[in-house]
Amino acid sequence: MCTHLDEREGRYYFRRRVPKVLQPILGKTELSKTLSTSNRAEAVRLCRAESLRSDELFAKLRADLKSAEAPSSPVSDPISAKVRAIVSAAQADADATRRAREDAEREREEDNDWYQAVVSYARDEGLDEDEALAFDREVERRAQLERAVQRRLKDEGTALPQQAATSTEKPQPASKSALYLPALIDKWAKERTPNARTFAKAALVARRFREMVGPIPVKSIERRHAIAFKDALLASGQSASNTNKTLELLSVLLNFARANEMTKMNAAQGVRVLVKSTTKPKARISFNLPALQSIFSSPVYSEHVRPDGGAGEAAYWLPLLALLTGARLEEMCQLAPDDVFEETYLDATGTQHAVPCVRFVHNEERDQGVKNAGSVRRIPLHPILIALGFVEYAHSHKGKPRIFPDLKPNSYGEESGNWSKWFGKYLRGPCAVTDNRMVFHSFRHSFKDACRECSISKDLADAIQGHDDGDASSGYGSEYHPLRPLVEAMSRFAIYGLTLPAPWSAS
Repeated sequence: MCTHLDEREGRYYFRRRVPKVLQPILGKTELSKTLSTSNRAEAVRLCRAESLRSDELFAKLRADLKSAEAPSSPVSDPISAKVRAIVSAAQADADATRRAREDAEREREEDNDWYQAVVSYARDEGLDEDEALAFDREVERRAQLERAVQRRLKDEGTALPQQAATSTEKPQPASKSALYLPALIDKWAKERTPNARTFAKAALVARRFREMVGPIPVKSIERRHAIAFKDALLASGQSASNTNKTLELLSVLLNFARANEMTKMNAAQGVRVLVKSTTKPKARISFNLPALQSIFSSPVYSEHVRPDGGAGEAAYWLPLLALLTGARLEEMCQLAPDDVFEETYLDATGTQHAVPCVRFVHNEERDQGVKNAGSVRRIPLHPILIALGFVEYAHSHKGKPRIFPDLKPNSYGEESGNWSKWFGKYLRGPCAVTDNRMVFHSFRHSFKDACRECSISKDLADAIQGHDDGDASSGYGSEYHPLRPLVEAMSRFAIYGLTLPAPWSAS
């Protein structure tokens, strides 16, 4: 058995810890190398070869150390002196390499955080990923150019010439102790505890503001700066709608600063682009019948294929659950085995019945969360889900924290993040659904359309999907909506003309 084999997202790597005594020489605590294969048998063979090479490397370095540390005789030992010189030089090189690597990795982590934030933002707003990244890449390119010029001028002992002051001038920091947007975001996040994606969006706003307007202390941000930010966003190619969302988040941050006496005013309040609501096309639409038929006759359902990235049986169940519950993807990915259970209710004649249910809850101890208070709910399972074997599937994972254990969270800790990327590719590829407005979230739209077609009231549809209509009276009553009307609604729910797959099988 190869003990240095590591598997990440279907790819294999060689990883081995460097002995502590050799870490200063190599400048690292671990040897890591991609094996460039997803075949386990091949990976094991390559891993063993790497293990032998690392054994030889460690043995040689230990021998060199032993020679270098041996006590010298009164007569000069040129060989030992040479080894000591080599080790000393290697140590210096290793220290320099380590520092360079740490700097490079830090920059790489920052770039990755930025990239993930932009991609998430693009996905939320229905933008094309390449278009959303184009602006940010240009901003980063200009920032790198500016830093390079500053370094060159510093080396030459030359200061940049002062530019005439304008409304978009980038003032220098007032003092080292001044509070800037990144520090404000940290304070805001500590108190308001936003989710990881919202925090990333806030960090992206701070980055864009710094690049487009300047590193201005929070207390010095004026309305002219917010207006300049708006104009710069539009000039960069951002849509009016996305510009307004960026400004709204900046306003939220500055409002928090004003409430906590970090600034006297919210300079971004009311700054926005006028948008005609009738001109904005829908970013998301329901799946039509041909699209649904393509999804549920694709290889996952017709050939029992479980593609890489589909997280095993999650590829089969998540689209079906979304179709027949209208639930959000992250809610379903967080389900635990005991979230699928049986509950009794009385029908109109007073007869007691039992029905399998699923619940979506907020439970910090189990890392389960929902969008808002109205999303906490318990709903009966649709008869089709029961017939397909979902209850048996869920209970087969008893004792595990999740019913979809093969899901791997993304960098934000979202259990649906990586699976969502896979489904997007699967939808455009094997399923051949090419309309970019149709995404996984379209299942929620489709559920709402089907409820209307089946004469299921808005009140019941909202209760099933976890929609909060903002009406204070909706919060009155028990923790969960009464079960009987939900059961009756689910019995009427149907997607007319759709042929669903064969029941689930573990084989």
